[in-house]
Amino acid sequence: MAFKTPAETAAEAEIAKSGWKRDKKTGLWKCFRDPDRGRTFSGTAVELARTLNTKPVAET
Repeated sequence: MAFKTPAETAAEAEIAKSGWKRDKKTGLWKCFRDPDRGRTFSGTAVELARTLNTKPVAET
C-alpha cells in the first residue's frame, strides 16, 4: 500500500469539495456535480486540483 503525501491528502480534500471522486472500476477521477457532471480526468489528485484552480481570467 502506498502512503499519501500531505500534498496528495490536501488535494483530494479540495477536489472532493468540487464533486470529484475516484472511480474504483476505471481508476479515473469522475465529476458528480453540475456543470461538469460526467467529466473524467486521468492523473493524480494533485494534477486535478491544479487544473481546477486554473480558471480563465475574466476579460474586462
